[in-house]
Amino acid sequence: MDKLAAVRMAIDLVKVPSRVRLLRKAPLPPGMPFLLRIAAGDADAMQSAAQITSRTPEFLREAASFFIEQVLLAPTSDSFRVLGCTPQSSHADLRRNMALLLRWLHPDIARDDQRAVFAGRVTAAWENLKTPDRRASYGRDQTVDPQSKSGIRQRRKSAHFLLPAAAAKPSFLRLFSRIIGRAK
Repeated sequence: MDKLAAVRMAIDLVKVPSRVRLLRKAPLPPGMPFLLRIAAGDADAMQSAAQITSRTPEFLREAASFFIEQVLLAPTSDSFRVLGCTPQSSHADLRRNMALLLRWLHPDIARDDQRAVFAGRVTAAWENLKTPDRRASYGRDQTVDPQSKSGIRQRRKSAHFLLPAAAAKPSFLRLFSRIIGRAK
């Protein structure tokens, strides 16, 4: 399994941000834990990826953050996708990814205070999946929306799962211009 597949996809998304809609519908690439480690500021992961991709660690961290915000934390994402996993993922994988995401969102670590709004999404996703009973219940609550063109599975409407209005529209232009500015 290619641990850099997710990193490469994040770099490609920065280059061509119009692909975000396709990526939101596509299966997650291999290497999501590695991408989450980069976003969380793991120096070893950033340095390793920087050597292989010939990009700066700062650029890679911004690309990883952009990918997570746009693909994992999209309003249509289910709890598995929010945590960067699939329904086949183990409990350990879910827990590890939740910890990495919360480390990335932690106010003492995060450089962007606006990201803190996503912490609620991550903790809600973890609450839905943290025990076998909750995971089974969450699976039963999933429905396929027949009117959805994409066929994306959507969670039945519940107040704790919906995004606050501020998080639904991240400052795309600000983030994109910051990433592009560092890539030069």
